[in-house]
Amino acid sequence: MSIYTELVLNSLSHLPKIFNWWLYKPEKTIKRIDVNILAKEGSVEIWCDKAQAKFSLWIQFKNNNSFPIEIDRSEASGYLYTAHLKAINLFGKRLKKGESATLHLEGNIDDINLKRVNGSPENESLRLELKAVVLNKYHRIRDFRCQFDRLMCKFYNRKSRRSLDESA
Repeated sequence: MSIYTELVLNSLSHLPKIFNWWLYKPEKTIKRIDVNILAKEGSVEIWCDKAQAKFSLWIQFKNNNSFPIEIDRSEASGYLYTAHLKAINLFGKRLKKGESATLHLEGNIDDINLKRVNGSPENESLRLELKAVVLNKYHRIRDFRCQFDRLMCKFYNRKSRRSLDESA
């Protein structure tokens, strides 16, 4: 009887390994991650003066998988009128099963894009594409992408279009 018990216990210990291919599939992992931009004031900020030209945003990740994951190396590309903005976070976060966490992405704005931001219409909305590397127990998923359209930004020290026309 002990040989039978040992055989059953040994086979049961290998069952999770048999089903890992299904549980940890990259497509399944990606589908169970929710990504949102926080609805608080200042979640998407654009600093428009020459001394501190930067693009900053807070993104919330929620892990709906039945195992822990890690969000690693996130990059956001924003398009405001004709300006192209980039923000990155190289450190990422570990998320346990069912856990949520916010990630801060930040990047500098070069002179050309700063002029384009300052020259954009008043109520122009931001289009954003987020790319990240997601790690689970067995896979490094490099093709995680999300898109957000019509985001409202908070501008700091923005020059009006009228003052830009007068200086030109």
